[in-house]
Amino acid sequence: MSGKKYTIRIFIACLILQAVNASTTAARAQGKPPLEYQIKAAFLFNFTRFIHWPASAYSSPDAPFVIGIAGNDPFGSYLDDLVNGEQAEGHNIIIRRYPDGGDISGCQLLFVNTFAPAKLKTILSLARRNTLTVGDANSFVNSGGMIRFFKEDNRIKMEIKLAAIKAAKLEISAKLLQVAKVK
Repeated sequence: MSGKKYTIRIFIACLILQAVNASTTAARAQGKPPLEYQIKAAFLFNFTRFIHWPASAYSSPDAPFVIGIAGNDPFGSYLDDLVNGEQAEGHNIIIRRYPDGGDISGCQLLFVNTFAPAKLKTILSLARRNTLTVGDANSFVNSGGMIRFFKEDNRIKMEIKLAAIKAAKLEISAKLLQVAKVK
């Protein structure tokens, strides 16, 4: 097996193990989300391992790493349980919710859940320069988003708009690019 294929399989195995481990913990929590959103939550958490944010992405050296959820929260407490006690680049990970889009300027990673196209563009334009934006709307990357989840062959896959990630001064691992559709 080539080194590239081996690396991709290890990455995917880590994502699956993370999702299984988290589902065991979250199974005890109320309101467990559908498996689709458990997998997406595991991806969000693992993005903190495969993407590097510059120091300018934080308001201070001891500021938390904020995963924001704009719109309806499909994860419930599952994502909170998954990141509880975890760090990203030495910053404690916390979850913040913005049901109406609100002031999302403090996020390093922002999951944008279903909004009308005009509202989606507005929210994406409000995201800070160093904010990774993730969503699952069909028009997400064409509206300015960076990573879009989509289902294909009953699997969750990713579409990555590399130019948008580079423009945000984020560094993405080649391992992550290998398992995604790059646009």
